[in-house]
Amino acid sequence: MNAPANLPRSPRTSVMLRAFVFGTDGKAPSEHRVVNVSDSGLCIGQAERLRAGTIVVVNIGMVEHAPADIVWVDSGLAGLKFHEEIDVAAARTRNKDAGGSHAPAAGWMAELRSPYGH
Repeated sequence: MNAPANLPRSPRTSVMLRAFVFGTDGKAPSEHRVVNVSDSGLCIGQAERLRAGTIVVVNIGMVEHAPADIVWVDSGLAGLKFHEEIDVAAARTRNKDAGGSHAPAAGWMAELRSPYGH
């Protein structure tokens, strides 16, 4: 299902980037081609295994550990909405870390995987 046309959204910029998406299961992140990005969300490809309604953490460019909701998944694409606006210029800046795929090591995302959590 595509995003409803009547919902307001920030202007999107088409890009040639990749994003790493971390789930709450502690598994390795999935890598995705970014179709477009804005300060409030992004559209990614290779999204067949993602599920709408899931909360994930996204690394894109120099933006790391950005929590997002998967809003829709359709025909191999997914629309994600960030919990807080991101810096699009930083997202478009390539991360010097080969892969930029460091898992969150602190904060609520890391606590979800903690065997000592409540």
